[in-house]
Amino acid sequence: MTKVFLYCDESGAKGYADQDEAWPGETGVFAGVMVPEECLATVKPAFDQIAARYTPESGKLHIADLSPAQQEALRDELFASIKSANLPCFWYAIHVSGLHSHHQKFLGIFKRGVEELRVARGGVEPRVKRGSLREEPASMHVELFSGLYSNLVAFLLERKQQGVSIEVRTDQVDSPLVKRFNEVAGELLDNNPSVSTTTGFDAVEKKVVTGSVTTTVQWSHELDFTSLVSSLSIVTLPGSDGLILAADVLANSLNHLFRSRDAKALYGPLNSMDSVASHPLATHLDAFFYWGVGDSIGDGMYRHPKART
Repeated sequence: MTKVFLYCDESGAKGYADQDEAWPGETGVFAGVMVPEECLATVKPAFDQIAARYTPESGKLHIADLSPAQQEALRDELFASIKSANLPCFWYAIHVSGLHSHHQKFLGIFKRGVEELRVARGGVEPRVKRGSLREEPASMHVELFSGLYSNLVAFLLERKQQGVSIEVRTDQVDSPLVKRFNEVAGELLDNNPSVSTTTGFDAVEKKVVTGSVTTTVQWSHELDFTSLVSSLSIVTLPGSDGLILAADVLANSLNHLFRSRDAKALYGPLNSMDSVASHPLATHLDAFFYWGVGDSIGDGMYRHPKART
């Protein structure tokens, strides 16, 4: 594969980490369908034809406007086309309360650290004042995209691909969000030194001063994946695109699956094959040769506070 297209869309929650869940076990989901460039011309027309059949003569296709029977028929047709073309599917999901809990823990640790430092100084004000804590909660939308893109990269890595051009195609999103998507995608495989810069006010010399910390990581040859992706572009397309519609329906079906879990599974992992085993596209979501020991971010760092240990 020299170029692949990832058609993706989100469903469910997409707020910020300072917001808690609106109902027990609320999740956000990002899902996508991957199409190698050499298959696009033969695969895409079938999806576009399905979208055209359900799109009204005037206005945009809104799945919620369709009757339940039409929604089911649309879903069945799109899923059948994915199966017929044998396309790999990806998803990433996060519990709203898990993201919120992690954010609260981070703020608590930071504030305790500031207080402990104040006590250690015996109440003496520091020479350089850096201002008050700025609360910058993580974006659910960005965290979900980061996980989804990471899964695509892992898929290519398992297949020992090199120099792959990736074009992410998604429904209409704001330019600032596209910028953040590009940033987190670039960070994943960036081995360049990371420089963190901060400013403060020197109370003695009465001037603004700047400081920085540079972090350098050196990977062994077998862990250097910088040559895996040759380029990345993110393109927004209208919902009338057949493959965007397929990604939309896939994301919504996964969000419905997670929202419909029974009490035993309600707060459990979201990013394992067990969590999607009952989905109609389970065999296509099972995209990896080896799933490892579990997802350490969405199901680890952002695990639901009520998840079973």
